Amino acid sequence: MSSSGVVREVGSELPWAKLGRSLWAVGLGLFLEDESALVVADLHIGYEQALEEAGVFLPPVQLRFITDFLERAVKETGSERVIILGDVKHEFGSVLKQEWSETVDLLSRLKERGLRVEVVRGNHDNFLIPVLKRLEVPLHDPHLRLGRYLLIHGHKEPPIDAWGGADYIVMGHEHPAVLLRDELGASVKLKCFLEGAFEGSRLLVVPALSPLMPGTEVNVPRARYLSPILARSNVGSMRVYVAELEAGIFDFGTVELLSRALSLG
Repeated sequence: MSSSGVVREVGSELPWAKLGRSLWAVGLGLFLEDESALVVADLHIGYEQALEEAGVFLPPVQLRFITDFLERAVKETGSERVIILGDVKHEFGSVLKQEWSETVDLLSRLKERGLRVEVVRGNHDNFLIPVLKRLEVPLHDPHLRLGRYLLIHGHKEPPIDAWGGADYIVMGHEHPAVLLRDELGASVKLKCFLEGAFEGSRLLVVPALSPLMPGTEVNVPRARYLSPILARSNVGSMRVYVAELEAGIFDFGTVELLSRALSLG
């Protein structure tokens, strides 16, 4: 699609963009139409409490944003299942009080809507198992194969035999974003989807759903990637779809093109 080609379903509030056959970017999520599944990544529930313990005080905004987005996206897409690609919670070494209560609240709301909820384990999801067991939410470690999709968090590569025959590898973890700068030097960071190739499959990187996680600037000079998959991929050739909930989803060309534009700015 072109940068002017924002697609909106009739009566929808969220922006849609077609990324492939039966495959749509919807807001900050990915809709697998042929599997009736909404895929999101990197919620980082409990981040506000983690910041508070470090001396930074923010109001608890994430749960309301995440819940609102998921309810809107599920309604608009008609998804029957929600798949979270890891980092449901934020703290590595324990479960903070906020993480426990807000994770239970969110997952319970989704299940009460009759949705099948599943989690692919991320590197922040230590100590998450008791919460998921209590709510009977399946945890897939390290990946979930769903039809033609291989779903992973992205902090480590899946076993070689896992992606055999997969049309798409879908991952989170990287929190992809692009940095744009105008002629006056003012800059803005925008969350985005990345679309490219990896080991014979199409690779899709989903932006972080957390509103407090701005992301990795993939188009800056000598960008360092968190994921070993991106570290050995040709990121410069990957296509960037900037996702802004109010403005739309736009094709900004390749990472390499945006890197050149940033250096010229």
